[in-house]
Amino acid sequence: MVFACTQENLLQGVQLVSHLPGKNVNLPVLSNVLLKTDGGNLTLSTTNLEMAVSTSVRGRVEEEGEFTVPAKLFLDYISLLPSGKVELVVKEDILEVCADEKSTKIKGIQASEFPLIPKLTKGGGYRLSAVKLRQAIGQVSFAVSTSESRPELSGVACFFHGGSAGQNHLVMAATDSYRLAEKLVPLSSGSGSAEMRCIVPARAIVEISRILSVYSDDLAMPEEAEWLLTDSQLVLTFGKVELVSRLIEGSFPDYQQIIPGQFRSVITVPRGELTKAIRAAALFARQGLFDVHFELAPEGLLKVSSADTGTGSHTTTLKVAAGQEVNRVTLNSKYVLDGLAAMTSDTVLFQMIDAMSPVVIKPVGQEDFQYVVMPIRQ
Repeated sequence: MVFACTQENLLQGVQLVSHLPGKNVNLPVLSNVLLKTDGGNLTLSTTNLEMAVSTSVRGRVEEEGEFTVPAKLFLDYISLLPSGKVELVVKEDILEVCADEKSTKIKGIQASEFPLIPKLTKGGGYRLSAVKLRQAIGQVSFAVSTSESRPELSGVACFFHGGSAGQNHLVMAATDSYRLAEKLVPLSSGSGSAEMRCIVPARAIVEISRILSVYSDDLAMPEEAEWLLTDSQLVLTFGKVELVSRLIEGSFPDYQQIIPGQFRSVITVPRGELTKAIRAAALFARQGLFDVHFELAPEGLLKVSSADTGTGSHTTTLKVAAGQEVNRVTLNSKYVLDGLAAMTSDTVLFQMIDAMSPVVIKPVGQEDFQYVVMPIRQ
């Protein structure tokens, strides 16, 4: 294989695919990136057997071929090269990198040992704004469960509603059974008409967000990403980048039944002020419990407080609309702060029933997102 391109293009391509590989004693080739000439370009691919990422680099192919080299070593070296022409030459089990009158030889593994990355037939997928998808991932991915006891909660549930008027959207939801984040993302006109659902592993969701972020300022990239599903795999295509991931088997819980439809107390409160009040109270919350108390008074006051026998106590009083019933609930401060950080509005709706029921927080003026926190029962 003989291939030439610019250092900038090669570096961007390697950066995109280099996050997946890691040390693998049993299968060393999984630590490598596959370099393969294809249609006049160079395709870079990596995989961890659960997920694969591929992208192409523009350049000039003088001799067809394929080879694998350690991904991290290759990235680190390419990043040190100056801007300009880079030539890659494969001879037996060595990749020679020629640039800036320097020649470096990197030992690799033959491409025949690299796992086969499945190719799915394109078409019939869903198209959606790359910017909105990236924002949605940021608003739900933090609520994914990190426990291995319930695999169906270790990913983001995606419910596609395509085709029908007014229902052309994707609902993304994540929960760890203590809190729930739900986001509605509009699909582009002409997206797949079928209604489909899947659970995407958390690592794949994070990798999708990273890919979309890398190209967020690239004017040559399309505005939309395409999402294709099979029974067991997801393929996301964004410009010249393609991600293939397995899906999590199982059924996501019917979370709609735990979201209250009516509330005793609905107050509007500035998001910034509420965030500061919770942070201050959290300093005096009990370690491991992170409990913060929210008490609503009829005269239009919301008291955010906490107390610990070892550190002391704190109360912040916020002014809200008067005429509310007396109400009180205790929540995990970390969970509430995570939800508030995912919102972008200046004010939020804080909705309570009682001390034993979930609290629902929504950004004012943004009906496409809601966040549910289960109470700490005293």
